[in-house]
Amino acid sequence: MIVVAVAVLGTVTGCSDVLSSQDDSASPPGVSAPADGGGQNTDGDRGQDDSGSSNGNPGTCQGDSCPKLPTPSSTFEGSGVTADNTDKTVSPYLASLLDDLDSAWGAWFTELNWGDPSTGRKLIEPGTTYTTDCTSDDKKIGEISSDLKNAFFCAVDTQPNGKGKPTEGTIILPVETFAGIWKGDVFGASVPSVIVGDFTAATVVAHEYGHNIVFRIADALKIPESSFPQGNNLELIADCFAGNWAATVFDRDDLSLRNILQAATLLPIIGDTGPDQGHGTTRERAAAITTGLTGKSLPTFERRGQPSDCLAKYWPERFSS
Repeated sequence: MIVVAVAVLGTVTGCSDVLSSQDDSASPPGVSAPADGGGQNTDGDRGQDDSGSSNGNPGTCQGDSCPKLPTPSSTFEGSGVTADNTDKTVSPYLASLLDDLDSAWGAWFTELNWGDPSTGRKLIEPGTTYTTDCTSDDKKIGEISSDLKNAFFCAVDTQPNGKGKPTEGTIILPVETFAGIWKGDVFGASVPSVIVGDFTAATVVAHEYGHNIVFRIADALKIPESSFPQGNNLELIADCFAGNWAATVFDRDDLSLRNILQAATLLPIIGDTGPDQGHGTTRERAAAITTGLTGKSLPTFERRGQPSDCLAKYWPERFSS
């Protein structure tokens, strides 16, 4: 059943701009990154002393020498969110997703001696706003409301990470918008509530965490912005990294057919209508998630959860195989 569902990821059609910007004219604050790859940050920004990154040289991630994304020991449990209890359950669920992503990617970074990839996190609670230092094309700093039809990563915002440590590079999640998912409102698109839910939200959060991973890799290896993933690849590699994390859910026997269909439902909403629009078409984004989830072994799943596949395909400027 899982194989059939993965095939669905490659065939759904549709379009939208949800994960990119507040409106069609604005550039995504979520892809902001410092020109020097983050090399000017102070020691207190990232929590690197906790990771042991100063005990040796950074490792390499090329082909089979690159480790698989480790599977957290915790189970991936349902959110318990329903359309009637979102006010009490959505924020804890989003926090638990970030905790799980911190666990998986933190272990991978430790294996490579790349430091601590945990992200700052800002959950914009209902009725509140948040001012980000990321800017749109018109260079305006944005005040973000809890019902913004978007989620994003801002490389220059500093917020506490999951351990409460101020961390430069922050994922911003508007809680009211996420609550709408369980009511059939997926970032402004009306969708039958029976086909969306936990993994719809999880896929969005994992995608934004993928942007964080690009930022942390660039910081660890001092990669300049000129060598970042180019064009649509900046979004597609985040999708691929989301697929890597989904593979850890599969490894815990917690990835159901329903989960994958919930992710598939999201794709028509976030895909571009045509090529070279900045984020990837629905088919391209489906292919990116599938690459992260199954690697080169569909349908056997023997090579799943391999960040090296994502790096080679979507970041060839630095990680060609």
